[in-house]
Amino acid sequence: MSDSRTPEQIADVLLELGGALLSAGCPTHRLEHAVRRVAELEGLRADVFAVPTGLFLSVGAPDQPPLQRMRRVREWGVDLGRLAAVDQIFNDILDRRVSLTEARHRLDGLEQSPSPYPPAVRWLAAAGTAGATAVFFRGGVREIGVAAAGGLLVAWMRTLFARSGPARLLQDFLGGLLAGLVAWGAWEYVGRLSREVVVLSIVILLVPGLALTTGLSELVHRNLVSGASKLMEAGTVLLSIVIGIASAIALERMVGSHEVHLRARPEPGWLVELAALAVSSLSVAVLFSVPRRLLPGAMASVAIGWIVAGLGGRHFAGAPAAFCAAFAVALFSNALARFTSRPSQVFVVPGLVLLVPGSFGFLSLDAFLEGELAGGAAKGFEMFLVAGSIVTGLLVASVLLPARKIL
Repeated sequence: MSDSRTPEQIADVLLELGGALLSAGCPTHRLEHAVRRVAELEGLRADVFAVPTGLFLSVGAPDQPPLQRMRRVREWGVDLGRLAAVDQIFNDILDRRVSLTEARHRLDGLEQSPSPYPPAVRWLAAAGTAGATAVFFRGGVREIGVAAAGGLLVAWMRTLFARSGPARLLQDFLGGLLAGLVAWGAWEYVGRLSREVVVLSIVILLVPGLALTTGLSELVHRNLVSGASKLMEAGTVLLSIVIGIASAIALERMVGSHEVHLRARPEPGWLVELAALAVSSLSVAVLFSVPRRLLPGAMASVAIGWIVAGLGGRHFAGAPAAFCAAFAVALFSNALARFTSRPSQVFVVPGLVLLVPGSFGFLSLDAFLEGELAGGAAKGFEMFLVAGSIVTGLLVASVLLPARKIL
């Protein structure tokens, strides 16, 4: 297809593509590499600086002054469906199957395209994730049911406040508050259950373990500003969740109720765990908007991570088991990326959800609020150790079996 591509046109398209990748949750080191690679194939030099809230781009020919571009990104999150769509646009531009004008039209249409799953399906996926997590935390039937109901309420709340500026900033606090209130109400009206299991299972939808792992990965790739920003974001989210739960506990004590903690039940049978794994795999893929045709691969990635982590946990401590699981997930995802010509992140990200150390961070801040300084410090160190192990596993797998994809 003949297409006159001036440096100005290429710079504008690269800026829009980069902004779309940022809003979809693409790590900045992958984004910068992708933009530089496309510019090189067009005979141009690109200097790229990406942070979670913006993209700065300088594009130019060797014998011409560079063109400067900047784009502010106000909303971002993990949207693997959009990431896969932008990857396809990248591929079509590189193969010259579309003109730059057509590529920009596709990007504009992508911004207006709805999620592949309607809100009701996403709410059910949130309920399924929370209920399945209760199984993994050794909860019983009551814990599973209450956690699923709490996950549904949190998902509905997040949808309700998604388009409200001030309220949206309180989503993490309100989610923690809601989790604490649900656990309290269930204790009063449903019966004796493990409130820790209920709370942890509900807030698993909120804890930023993936942001923590991505932040450490950014630091490893020397993207210091982006990595530090994501670590700060993860810490702020964790603190908001814990304050919300603490507010629920304070309200409970004000009305004279007594908080009681029960130990979770023994480990469930393997059939129950397999059922929970199937539910959580599908639910996680839906929450991350994985394209429907790629659902089997994403679900298999979740299963591989959970199985390897479970087997490794029987012989190693938490960090080595996390390394082995992340290594297995990345190997599988990179191989599948080669086979399907889709970004490896579409398969890696769901596979890491059951591995990410967000619960350790939550427990660490919770211990600090309770005055247990030594326990909080120990759990916080374990959180970073597990996150570092996951990042190392991903890096080793990517060296041994690269995905051979720009993204």
